Amino acid sequence: MTPQGHCTAAADGSAARSQGAAWTCVEADPVADFAPAPSFAPSDPGEALKLCLEHSSKRVVSNRHAYCTRMPLKYILLNNKNVKIGEAHIVVDAVGTLDSYAGQWTENIIAVPGDMDDKVSAVDVAVNATCSGMCSTAGPAWGGAHAVVEKGGDIVQGTITYRSSVAAKTDISHIDVTYFLDGAALGATGVPGYDSAIFDGPTVRCDATIGDTSPIPGCIVMGHTPNVTFSKAKYRGAAVAYEWAQKNLTGKFGDADHLLSRYIDPLDPDAEKRRAKTCDRGPYAFPRGATGVPNDSCDEYPFARSWQGGNDGEQCIDITPRQIGGVWDVAGVTVDRGTPPNAPCIRAHVDKKDNTAAGGELGRAVQSDRILDSEWYQVIITP
Repeated sequence: MTPQGHCTAAADGSAARSQGAAWTCVEADPVADFAPAPSFAPSDPGEALKLCLEHSSKRVVSNRHAYCTRMPLKYILLNNKNVKIGEAHIVVDAVGTLDSYAGQWTENIIAVPGDMDDKVSAVDVAVNATCSGMCSTAGPAWGGAHAVVEKGGDIVQGTITYRSSVAAKTDISHIDVTYFLDGAALGATGVPGYDSAIFDGPTVRCDATIGDTSPIPGCIVMGHTPNVTFSKAKYRGAAVAYEWAQKNLTGKFGDADHLLSRYIDPLDPDAEKRRAKTCDRGPYAFPRGATGVPNDSCDEYPFARSWQGGNDGEQCIDITPRQIGGVWDVAGVTVDRGTPPNAPCIRAHVDKKDNTAAGGELGRAVQSDRILDSEWYQVIITP
């Protein structure tokens, strides 16, 4: 009688049959039961593999730019009475790093040997994957062959490449990755047709919407909030102004609990009119140079390219960030006009060079984190 589960009859004359094995079975293995090989500790694992090593209890772990899918497998040998006589464990890691500037990525497939008893000297495994949406794969790992994972041996590595066809300015595709694994304990490989275990992987988003003049395809992992990070040491008064607004205005614009939303006005794609509304129009035009800042400029926050920006300048708080003892900090900010905390915006006296540099960082982050129109994002201020 065929046992329940994914099992294949051991071939006549095979090593498994000579050991009394009638069946070899493969199934998904509970993560807690897997003990990876001690040698599996590369000195520089890279961002994606580091996710696997740091979060070994999770099947799929990711950030916005990388992921690791852990697929533990248990192989069982049964005799003709359906009694287990041998057992082996491996784990297969699918490790991917996405490219913000390309519509394809290559995934590293890593098969790691685990515990194998004296009835099993090795197992073999084949890995294939499919992807939904505007996506295709360039063949299975190891060219469709079965990789042999030896007891107490080294890890075995292969690759799978994914390609998205996004190209037009409006193309956005949500892609689900699914893995198909099959294999058997060594000695039972003579039976055609291997039984499979199926694992769900990450959900990826590829788009070609980023770029002012021509679409730039790129991909990210779904489920993670994008961010724009400004260093106070690098962006000086601009970064301090944003931090002051987050700490002193009721709106807390851009912090982890009060995200900004990207906004593209098709009639004002560079947000020049929205920025002018905040800085130059109305009865309270920004008084450049009034507080002694060299090369003074109006730095608005929330950004004019966010849904929360583009406010009337008369509603804003005017501030001047200054260094204290050579350090840029919110303690050095003075309020020049208006009364916090209910204002919807600030206008900051910031050196134009720092203002322009911060604007460039926002633009780079839009591309590197693939921040779509109307997508929420966080503004992070670092020392």
